[in-house]
Amino acid sequence: MTLSKTAPRMRTAVVTLCLLAVGSAAWAQEAPGFAKNGLFLGVTAVPEFTFDGLTFDGQSIYRELGGDEIMILPKLETKSTIRGLVGYRVTRGSFEVGYESLQMNATFLDLSGEASFHVFNFDERIYALTSKRVQPYGLAGFSLPWLTVKDGSFLHERVGDGTYHGHGINMEAGVTVFPVSRVGISAGYRYRMMWFDTATGVTNKRGDLHPKFRETAANLSISAFVTF
Repeated sequence: MTLSKTAPRMRTAVVTLCLLAVGSAAWAQEAPGFAKNGLFLGVTAVPEFTFDGLTFDGQSIYRELGGDEIMILPKLETKSTIRGLVGYRVTRGSFEVGYESLQMNATFLDLSGEASFHVFNFDERIYALTSKRVQPYGLAGFSLPWLTVKDGSFLHERVGDGTYHGHGINMEAGVTVFPVSRVGISAGYRYRMMWFDTATGVTNKRGDLHPKFRETAANLSISAFVTF
């Protein structure tokens, strides 16, 4: 199935991995820092998550090339979300894996519905002033997002969920405060770019999107984590 609407995956991954490699090289032969090294668990609150709405505009559709299947692109509400994460800290930085799931109200023309957004994040965080309690940081990472629109796909009399699959990159800058060596509290500004290039509709066949589309999201992120 190929769908057509009425920067490629490999290049995104390579750029992100290069950023991570530069950060990783700085980890070697570091003097001990203030924060404890080791496995940590954390949670991140995002007060107002929203897409930029350039493609999910509440008016556009994708239609199958050479067929009749239709998938809608609803407008999505702004909503707070929480991201769980697990990672490993060394003196200069950390690698962390996060997951978030968000239920959102969606509107298409004058119709109301629901959508769910899910994403796995794979991020590397690089710290400065590691001997201090207050440590500025920069973050770069890769993401695997997917968004499902409830009853968002149609083929003649058949109606089913429509899911858009993609990949993306994460960038964030902020500062972390360590009240004690095991506990960190951070506040930062995260910018995400997500490219959606495939979709699955009522027929359950994954197809390529033509054209592919990009959505961005920029949000405040507040995190707390404990190192074991």
